[in-house]
Amino acid sequence: MSVNNQSATSSPVPSPVPTSIPDFNDVEKIKEEHQKRNELLKERMEYRQKQQIQFIMTQTNYDESEATQKLEACNNDVMKVVGEYLGIAPKKDEHAKKTKNQKVFSVIRDIMDSGSRNFIMQQERAKKIEEIKKATEMKKQNEQQNQQNQQNQQNDSSKDDNNVKIMKEKID
Repeated sequence: MSVNNQSATSSPVPSPVPTSIPDFNDVEKIKEEHQKRNELLKERMEYRQKQQIQFIMTQTNYDESEATQKLEACNNDVMKVVGEYLGIAPKKDEHAKKTKNQKVFSVIRDIMDSGSRNFIMQQERAKKIEEIKKATEMKKQNEQQNQQNQQNQQNDSSKDDNNVKIMKEKID
């Protein structure tokens, strides 16, 4: 029994009821602190927006009201406002809305596609080289045949000349 009593006393169960009730003044102080923080944040945001508008005005020919409108239209992105003024189109990131897994597989696909393109190009080059080799061989064979034909014609003409001489000798 003593073991159960010791474990119960060593880890007391927290009570759901707070031990002290916050005073009304404490709640008022907390509200005042929140209001001060909110006012401070508003002041900082206004200061930053004024700086952004000033920057836009120095980079463009916009006046203050036009710069404010353009800044609100571009979701407070100063670079978009200036880029639109200069006519620069924003770059579209093709990997912007992809998960890591999708990015990995798109890179793998790009590598595989480039490898297959290279393989097809190598096969086409090999075919062209074979065609060129065959064409040069055919050209050489045609030249050799032409030379043989010329030699045969010369031989035939010389034989004809000999035959003519022999015939003349027989006639004479």
